[in-house]
Amino acid sequence: MSRILVIEDEPNLRKNILDFLELEGFEVLEAADGQLGVDCAREQHPDLIISDISMPNMDGYKALLELRKHESSASIPVIFLSAMADRSFVRHGMELGADDYLTKPFSYPELLAAIQARLDRRVAAQNIASKELEGVKKRLARVVSHEMRTPIASILMVQNLLSAQLDSLETHEIRDILESLQMGSYRIYHLAEQLALMTHLDTNTLSQDVVSEFGFATPIWTVLMAAVNLSRRFAYRNLTGGIQVDDRDKASLVICNTPSLTHALAEIMANGLDYSPAGRDVTVSQWARDSWVYISITDCGPGMTEEQIELATRDFEQVDRDHNEQQGLGLGLHLARRIVEAHMGQLEIISRPGSGTQINISLPLHEEG
Repeated sequence: MSRILVIEDEPNLRKNILDFLELEGFEVLEAADGQLGVDCAREQHPDLIISDISMPNMDGYKALLELRKHESSASIPVIFLSAMADRSFVRHGMELGADDYLTKPFSYPELLAAIQARLDRRVAAQNIASKELEGVKKRLARVVSHEMRTPIASILMVQNLLSAQLDSLETHEIRDILESLQMGSYRIYHLAEQLALMTHLDTNTLSQDVVSEFGFATPIWTVLMAAVNLSRRFAYRNLTGGIQVDDRDKASLVICNTPSLTHALAEIMANGLDYSPAGRDVTVSQWARDSWVYISITDCGPGMTEEQIELATRDFEQVDRDHNEQQGLGLGLHLARRIVEAHMGQLEIISRPGSGTQINISLPLHEEG
């Protein structure tokens, strides 16, 4: 049974709509103004909202904006009811994200048809999302099992070798073995950090609200230097590549969750290292302008088409994984973009085949005082 919330300040009309919907087999909720409607929607999670526009305390437009701000209510379809038949009002409602618009007086068959159309569309979207989720789960199971087994098998093999031949090994041989153990350990650490950050993002324990409230004012230079060091642990295919950093505005501050932002920048730098040919450095530029801190990370790799860029920013996807002999979960750029957005920033990818890739990041500049 679908649950419908009716937000209408006129008591008689609200009751008539509720009675009609109950007769049609819907579960109904009611609110007398926009604020009460927003509160009810976040608490009761209706499948659809029917809302008047002109109401006291909070009108329908403001209520819609509030609903769209929060993940729990952002995707609920909203049908506006209003006596205002002017097209500008209709257009404004649609621009704000309304799903449909009926002018008063309306017939109940019209209302029912609009409701059914929106509910059918939502069910279809949920089915698509469910299929996509199943696909992600299958890719996750396949990729994670491979990525975890490979370094663990390497570590176990090296440990067995070390245990069996410790007394006969030379110092340089022991050093080589320890380096192999370290690489396997870094790889497992990287995978664990990626999955942990994805969980924080998905559960909103890493979000714009959290960063704004609990983040620290940190020099972006500090974050960049930590990211350079971390990126060398993440770069599996290019352990000796160079990273050149231009520090034009070294003292610029950003409000950040330092570990997650460091990880995001390290993922991008590591990608640049892995795709750049031997002898070609990754370049990092950073500057401040007009209340923003800008970071540009450029590599000399093969570049990407628009389709490959779209693929690279999806979770558990990699561009030409088999051809490039890539390792990892395929979360790097996807994770970096989401972390940057959690810091109220934006991430842009500029790339063309044969011309390398440039990733530009903008973050709000924090000014003390």
